[in-house]
Amino acid sequence: MENVLDFKWRDGVKEVFPAHPMVKNWLFTEDTEDEALLAHCMAVVAEKSGMTANDLHHIFPAVLRMLKNDSEWSK
Repeated sequence: MENVLDFKWRDGVKEVFPAHPMVKNWLFTEDTEDEALLAHCMAVVAEKSGMTANDLHHIFPAVLRMLKNDSEWSK
């Protein structure tokens, strides 16, 4: 099984990053680790469909809003 999330600690705060190259610079927190996993999975499918990172950056918040998510990423 591949690693789909990367973790870093900064000033005692856990930072979470999806591992997929299209979204690897997207910063999530420990509270939004599930959203980071979703971003990784969406990037895998988006890449197969020929989408760009820019396309995904616009679609991801919309998907979170459809899921009634209230994290910063849904805004």
